[in-house]
Amino acid sequence: MNSTEKRGEKASRLILRGLKHLVLHNAWFKLLAVLISVVLWAGLISQDVSLTRDKVFNDVSVNVTGTDTMKRNGYIVTSDLTEILQGVTATAAVPQQQYERAEISAYNIRLDLSRITGTGEQELKLQSSNSSVYGRITGITPSSVNVNVEDYVVRYRIPVSVTVAGETPAGWYMSTPSVDPPLVAVSGPRSLVNSISRARAFVKPDEVDWTEGPAVFSSELTLYNRSGEEVKNKLLEISYDGVMLDSVVLESTILPTRTYDIPSLIGMINTPAEGFAVTDFHVSPESITVAARSEVLNQMNELALSEHYVDLNGLDETTSFQIKVSKPSDDAILSNDTITVTVEVAPVEWEETEATEMQTVQQD
Repeated sequence: MNSTEKRGEKASRLILRGLKHLVLHNAWFKLLAVLISVVLWAGLISQDVSLTRDKVFNDVSVNVTGTDTMKRNGYIVTSDLTEILQGVTATAAVPQQQYERAEISAYNIRLDLSRITGTGEQELKLQSSNSSVYGRITGITPSSVNVNVEDYVVRYRIPVSVTVAGETPAGWYMSTPSVDPPLVAVSGPRSLVNSISRARAFVKPDEVDWTEGPAVFSSELTLYNRSGEEVKNKLLEISYDGVMLDSVVLESTILPTRTYDIPSLIGMINTPAEGFAVTDFHVSPESITVAARSEVLNQMNELALSEHYVDLNGLDETTSFQIKVSKPSDDAILSNDTITVTVEVAPVEWEETEATEMQTVQQD
């Protein structure tokens, strides 16, 4: 060993001896050494992805997947998955460096319905995905759930009817609304779908703009069974031509109306057979309502009747007469197009008092 090397080794020993003396005889140096050691250890630990820490996630939101595939396979879950999947807990082994940032969404906790292969009660395992950054799930509670499964079916050509839910305002008429589409398809669990007999759209008069002319509005559909009871279930879906429906389109015509008193428009001529008299005279209906365009109604002073009188000539028994009512225009709507006039007659000696009164009315 040459003299230079000897001098270097001697210097190193002196430095180490000095550091040792500082550490052993200076408390603040001891504390600093400990702190440096802890920082270095923490840095090494945080950089080592093989060192993990368990993190527990409560009330996990479980993703439900595979619904479309399940239905294509002919199955549907009838259990309430929202209720079944409440209170799920998951534990993840998270790298120390990512512990605070780890969220449950990184692991995609899910229930895959495409794995269903039969009806009845089925057990399905909850699944998860590993994350290259946030580690992996080491446990899920519960690890599996039981669900009830039925056959998934579709019934086509369910008729849609329309009901006016309420009274039409006085002075207005609405034609029976047409519905588009008139037929729909209903899909869902076999037990529910097979009970459906019709779908119904409702018109609510208080939501209609009562203005003369064409009217277009929409309505949600309500399903009914053969007993006429409403069937409500979120598993039932309504569609048309493969497109899901949440409403149908209704088209109608709104017209103003005018009502005419009938008895004042009809009289009697001639007299009954000898020895008989009129004991009663009544018409049905007693009024007729006409719905038509405003310009038509404004020109109508009275109804156009086929007859304004009934002929009593030689009448010796109670008789009914039919009088036709003509439309004021082709597009006008009549509440009735026929008036029935009933004239009751009786022998004078049986109903002398009443007959005298009716005869007086007839002469007037």
